[in-house]
Amino acid sequence: MKYGKRLTSLRRFLGDREGVAAIEFAILALPLFIMLFGIIEVSLMFFVNSAQDASVHKISRMIRTGEVASSKITLAGFKAKICEDMLLSFNCSTDLVVKVNVLSDLSAAVSTDPIDNSGNLAVTETFDVGKGSDYILVQTFLPWDPVANFLTLSSAQLSDGRYLLGSSVLLRNEPF
Repeated sequence: MKYGKRLTSLRRFLGDREGVAAIEFAILALPLFIMLFGIIEVSLMFFVNSAQDASVHKISRMIRTGEVASSKITLAGFKAKICEDMLLSFNCSTDLVVKVNVLSDLSAAVSTDPIDNSGNLAVTETFDVGKGSDYILVQTFLPWDPVANFLTLSSAQLSDGRYLLGSSVLLRNEPF
């Protein structure tokens, strides 16, 4: 008789559907949250990079028109203008690295590799706005702290775990 009661109890236990939704959610919660944090991370990173790119293009126009040279704007002032124009520029004023170089011709335009072999930001800041009709290459690099630090989304990651966002503008100064 005890065997029959055990079998009946086992059938009732296996047939009970209470709490199934909670168990299914517990199984699916981790992948769901990883996807949500990944979407938030990527979208925020692209939003800040887009804001950086738009700001660099806009403020670099001041070099092109000769406003930077005539106003004697320094590197710090140029960086401040870029950061003021950006939305969500959390650490922009302290972390932004700017490199402005005069090019002899367009074939000299090469992108700087900003990360050295040990994963550190290895860019020397320069600020040469040139004179009229010079080719100018403006490059900016902004280390970005990830929102969800457990995700590795980019190969352009610094040794301290931050991503590196970059923007470049190649322009020719107007004659002034």
